[in-house]
Amino acid sequence: MDFYKIALLALVSIVGIAVIRQLKPEFAMPMTIGVSVLLLLMICDELYNVVYTFYNFADRANIDSEAIGCVIKVVGIGYLAEFSSNVCIDANCKSVGDKVLLASKVAILFCALPIVEKLFTVIMNLAL
Repeated sequence: MDFYKIALLALVSIVGIAVIRQLKPEFAMPMTIGVSVLLLLMICDELYNVVYTFYNFADRANIDSEAIGCVIKVVGIGYLAEFSSNVCIDANCKSVGDKVLLASKVAILFCALPIVEKLFTVIMNLAL
């Protein structure tokens, strides 16, 4: 990953946004969101490689792909929730950001339910 490109873009953007905020404050927030999305897109290829590697590990270890899929979804929900919440906080809408985090926790709970159900089924079969 070319992290130095990401860091350089972030630093240059911060300076640009600070200048824009003083001259035209109404353009600062769209510019902040645009830069954030651009930075996120820059790491998407790397994220694909990480997900692909997890599935390869699961295949080699004979782990159910549903479990690995759940883990990847949970991590993705967590990252997306943090990103969205931080954008809300930057826009001076902390209460909305808090609701995004709450919604992400509920989404993670629903994502994990099938795995928890399988776990309880295994426990019930062992108990009998």
